[in-house]
Parts: sequence; C-alpha cells; structure tokens
Amino acid sequence: MSPERATLLGELLKELAQDPTGFIPDEAWEGAQKAFALPYIELCVVRLYEGKVQILLTHRIDKYWSGWHIPGGMWRTRHTLEQGIAHLSRLELGPEPSLTLLAKGEWEKWLDHPYDVPISHIAICTARDVVETDKMQWFDGVPKGMIADHGHHARFINNVLKQAASLV
Repeated sequence: MSPERATLLGELLKELAQDPTGFIPDEAWEGAQKAFALPYIELCVVRLYEGKVQILLTHRIDKYWSGWHIPGGMWRTRHTLEQGIAHLSRLELGPEPSLTLLAKGEWEKWLDHPYDVPISHIAICTARDVVETDKMQWFDGVPKGMIADHGHHARFINNVLKQAASLV
C-alpha cells in the first residue's frame, strides 16, 4: 500500500469512527470484515418452558447463511454492550421483546468463518413479549435446518443451553 493510500485509509477510518451510527457502509463491508477481527454480539435469548431450557433462534437466508441461527450482529462503534444488545434486539427480534441480561462472555474466533475472524461477545438474556413466527422460534436443542457452519453454532447452542440451566 502506498503512503498516499495509507493516508486515505486512515482518514476514512477516522471518518467511520466519528459516525454516531457506527455503521460500516455495504460498499466497505466485505473489505472491513476481511481486514479486521470485528466484534459481534450473539443474543442468546433463553427461557425455562415446561421444565426445559430453550433458546430463541431466528431463520435467515442471505449471501452467507441459510437456516436457523443465533440472532445477533456487529457491535457498532460507540455502543456499550447494553446499547448494542438493545440495538440488535430491535433489528433481529423486532420492537417488542424486552431483554434482561443474565450473563455475558466471549466466543473464540472461528478461523473458517465466512466473515473471516469475528470475535463474538455473548449476551445470555431472558425476554418478555416474544411472539413466535415462522422465522423466530424457541428450541430446546439444535434444530433441523441449522445453518451449515461446520458445527460451530450447534456446539455453541448446546453450551448455552447447559450454562443457562443454572441461570433461569
């Protein structure tokens, strides 16, 4: 990279950091996700139902994923964890669910993830006012139709369900 292009990149990154929305434009998204280990928040919404711990999953079909997955997304610049949880809850689950944070942690980077090397921050929460739909449902285990990701999400869901048993 030439010094001129490096200067331009520095200016663009400073501009991005100043953006109060913390949003990476679509045109820059692929390059950013390959260049940096970006932080994500996984919304592990759990409940106790008929004696079993369940996790809320959403269904998506896009360029990267097809199937049931853990809701979440990129942790925006200048958001606290709580602000990030609220923002992603509205985007992924709609305006109704009110989340209560029970526990938090981190999920190690996946070296074979389609977004390259994300770092996921885990938010295990309970929710009020969740309305199930064909694209948002409760599961007490790994569902059929889980996203094809070499088993990462399946192992993660089983770990969350075990940990949540002591929380709900």
